[in-house]
Amino acid sequence: MSMTLAQESRLIAVVGMACRFPGARDTDEYWNALMKGTTSLVPLTADELAAKGVPQEVLADPSYVPVAGALEDVEMFDAAYFGIPPAEAAAMDPQHRLFLQEAVHALEHAGWAGSEDRRVGVFCGSGENRYAAMLPSPDSGARAHRSMSDAPAALPLRVSYHLDLRGPSVFVSSLCSTSLTAVHLARRSLLAGECELALAGAVSVQLPQHHGYRALDGSVMSPDGRLRPFDSAAAGTVPGSGAGIVVLKCLDDALRDGDTVHAVIRGSALNNDGADRQSFAAPSVRGQRDVVIAALTDAGVDPATVGYVEAHGTGTSLGDPVELAALREAREQLGATTPCAIGAVKSSLGHLDTAAGMAGLIKAVLAVREGTVPATVGHDELNPLIDLGDSGLYISADTGPWPRTGHPRRAAVTALGVGGTNAHLVLEQPPVRPAPAPAPSEPAAPDEPHIFPLSAHTPRSFDRLCDRLAETLDHKEHAPGDVARTLQEGRHHRTLRRAWVSPSLQGISTALREKPVPAPEEGLVLAIDLGDENPYPLDERLGERIAELRRALEHTGSGTSRVVVAAHTARGLLDALAVRGVVPDAVAAVGAGEYLAFAHAGALPWDVALRCAERHSRALEASLPGGDLSVCERLLDEIERDLAACPPTPLAVEVRSLTSGTGFPAGRVLPTGHLPAMTRAAVTGEGDFAPPPGCPSLLDGATGWEQWLRLVAHCWERGADVSWHLLRGTGRRIPLPGYPFDEARHWAAPAPDATAGHTPIPVGGATASRAGGARDVLTELGAIWRTVLGVPEVAPEDSFFDLGGHSLLASQVMTRIRELFEVRIPLGELLDAETLEGMSELVQDELAALRVYATQTAPTDEAMETVEL
Repeated sequence: MSMTLAQESRLIAVVGMACRFPGARDTDEYWNALMKGTTSLVPLTADELAAKGVPQEVLADPSYVPVAGALEDVEMFDAAYFGIPPAEAAAMDPQHRLFLQEAVHALEHAGWAGSEDRRVGVFCGSGENRYAAMLPSPDSGARAHRSMSDAPAALPLRVSYHLDLRGPSVFVSSLCSTSLTAVHLARRSLLAGECELALAGAVSVQLPQHHGYRALDGSVMSPDGRLRPFDSAAAGTVPGSGAGIVVLKCLDDALRDGDTVHAVIRGSALNNDGADRQSFAAPSVRGQRDVVIAALTDAGVDPATVGYVEAHGTGTSLGDPVELAALREAREQLGATTPCAIGAVKSSLGHLDTAAGMAGLIKAVLAVREGTVPATVGHDELNPLIDLGDSGLYISADTGPWPRTGHPRRAAVTALGVGGTNAHLVLEQPPVRPAPAPAPSEPAAPDEPHIFPLSAHTPRSFDRLCDRLAETLDHKEHAPGDVARTLQEGRHHRTLRRAWVSPSLQGISTALREKPVPAPEEGLVLAIDLGDENPYPLDERLGERIAELRRALEHTGSGTSRVVVAAHTARGLLDALAVRGVVPDAVAAVGAGEYLAFAHAGALPWDVALRCAERHSRALEASLPGGDLSVCERLLDEIERDLAACPPTPLAVEVRSLTSGTGFPAGRVLPTGHLPAMTRAAVTGEGDFAPPPGCPSLLDGATGWEQWLRLVAHCWERGADVSWHLLRGTGRRIPLPGYPFDEARHWAAPAPDATAGHTPIPVGGATASRAGGARDVLTELGAIWRTVLGVPEVAPEDSFFDLGGHSLLASQVMTRIRELFEVRIPLGELLDAETLEGMSELVQDELAALRVYATQTAPTDEAMETVEL
C-alpha cells in the first residue's frame, strides 16, 4: 500500500501520556517494568487479606485466588487542587478522582497543561462504579454529592469542567475495548476539526483493592493467579486496576508547535462482530480480521512493514486462538509474510477492563519510540490451538532491539470488547523534529537567559516539585529553552509562585535544591522612577527586541532630554507588559514618574503627562544652586495650566505617591492640586523617595535583556497572567516531572450496622433557635455548612462558593434551615447572601418576623414531637 497526500494529512501525533498501572505510577516506571520483564500481579497472604477484611469463610473457599493487580493509595486525592469540597470528594467514584489527576499529568507530559479555554476534546470511559455500594446510607446532603458522582458518564464532563477544556466531551463505553474506541473517536474528532487537542483514555478500579477473586469452574478467571497469553498453560485472566490517557494532536500542528511526538497514529478502525459468533460474549474471527484489514487500509501502509502487534491477549483458551487466527487471516489476505512479533501486557498487569487497551497502546507507543520490543511475561510454549501458519507472526518471548528493516518502526494495537466491539490502531515511530519558529518580536540566542517559572497549590507540593525538577535536570539532558518554554506555556500556574532567570540549567538546579520559598502572595506594584537624580543606564538595543519599546522611543531623538527618554521608555515598558498580560494592581511613583503613573491610570492624557514630566525635571534643574528660580516658577505655572485643562477622570488602577506618601485608590478622581504640590515638594527637597520593599523600578527592566526578563518574572510571581508565547524563543514542549498532588484520604466510612438505633430529634427543635440570639443562629448555620460542604471549619466571612458550594448544595442548606429553624428562605436569596454571616442575617430576619407575628396572634405552646431519622 502507498500513502497518498490525503492520508499523510490525516496523521495524528501522540504528544503526551500518563498512566497509573499496578507497579507503575507513570510512563517511565511502566517502561522500566516492561524492560525488566516483571509482573505486578501480587500474591496476597492470608494475614494481609484478613487485615483487609476478607472473611475467613472466603479465604477457605477453594475457588478463591489471593492475587491482585492493585493500585496503591486509591483512597488518596488532592480535592483542593480541583476546588472540590471534601464531602463531595469522599462521595466521588475513585475512578473519577484518579482519572482527573492523570488528565493533569497527561497534559503536563504533553506540555499543554496551560491549555485552559482551548478546544481540547475529552474522550474517555470508566469501569463500573463499585464504590457507590460502599458508601453509608446518605442523608439528604450526601445524596446531593452522590447524584453528581455516581454516573460513569459524568467522567469526561468532570475533566472538561475542572480543567476548563472547551472541545467535545464524550463518554465512551464498549467494555474491554473502551479505551481504544475512545482513541479512535478522538482521532476522528481531530480530523474533523472539532478540537485542536484531545485527551483519550479510560480508567478501571476494582474494589476493594488488594483483595483476591473467585475463579469458578467454567469461568474465564485464572485458577492460579497467573495470566499466560498464547501459552499452552493458559487457563484464564486475572483482574487488575489502572488508568491511562494519551494526548493527541494532528501531526502537522504538533510539528509546527514544537511538541514532543512520541509516536504517530497512522490509521484506526472500529467494528462489531454482529451475530457472527456463538454467543453474545464469544469472539469472532471474521469481525476481528476485518477490523485489522480496515485499520491497515486506513493507515495506507504495507502490512509487511508492521513489526509488532500488541494483542488483546487475555490468556483464555478461547479468546487467544480466535484473536491470533484473525491476525493470521488478515496478513494472509493482504499478502504479508515478514516477521512480526506479538505481545500482550496483561500478563504483567492483569486485565484492566475498560483501561486494558490503554495499557497496550502506551506500551506500543513506548516500543516504537525506544526501538525495543518487550518480552511477553509468562509465555513459554505456544498454545497448541494456535496455528500461525506462514504468516510471519511469532510471540515476543524475550526483550530485544527492534529489527532493522529499512522501514519506519510500525506497530499495531488491538482491543476486543465483550459484546463484539473490536478496535485496531496502526502506529509509527516519531518523525525527526524540525525546530519551532521563535516569536517574531523576541528572537533568543542559544546562550541567553530564560525565565523558569514554578508554581504549586500548597507549600508541600511546591517543595516536592522543586525536588523532582532538580532531579530531572541533574540526570537528563535538556536544552534550557525547552525547559523554560514547557514550564511557561505547559503548566497550570498556581498561587504559590517562584521564578528564576538563568542562561543555564545548572544554575536552576542549584537554586531548586536550596529549598526556595514561594514569593509573597501580595499584589503586583510597579515603581516608576525616571531617575531624576540617579539616571538609569538604559540599553538602547532592547528596542530591537521589544516592539512596544521601539515604537515609544521613535518619539525621541539625539536632542531629547534624558528624562523625556526615560519617560518614553517607561511608557513603552508599560505597554509591553500590558501586551504580555501584565496589569499591575498599583503603580508607585516618585518625582516626574508620578505624571506617568497617573497617565497609566487613565487620569491624564499621555501627551500632557510627558510634557509635565519634562517640566518637572527642568524645574528641578532650575532650583539647583546657580539656577533661575523664575524659570522654576514659570514651569510650575505651565504644569498647573496643563493639568487644569484635563477633565476629572476616575483612576483605573491605584496610584501611590512616594513623594507625599499618599495613596489614590482606583475609582478616585485625582485631586487638582496634588501633582503641582508634589513638584514643589521635590523642588524644595521634601518627600520620601524610597520605593516600598519588593517593588521593582520599572526602568530596571530597560537596562538589559536579563533585567527585562527579571521584571517579567517578578510580575508573574506577584500574580500576573503572563502571555508566555510572546516571550518564546526556540524552545520546544518536552516531558518534565508532573505535578506532585498534595493528597489526603477521601474515603467512605464503613456502612453503619443496620440494627443500630436511630437518633430522635424534635420536630419543633427550632423553638430553642428562635429563642436564641444571632450567635446561636450563626453557630447552628455554621454546623449546617460544615456538614453539607464537608469542611472542618467555617468563619462568618467565608463565601459559600469559595468553599465549593453550588446551587445543588445550597438547596440542601435551604432544606436544613427549614427543618431546623422552621423558616422558609428562597434559594435565590440564600445564593445572593453568599457568606455565612449573610445567610445568618437572613435567618435572623425571618425569625424576628415570626416572633412579631407570634406576639400578635398569641399562639399556644408548640407541641414537641420526635421522629426517627
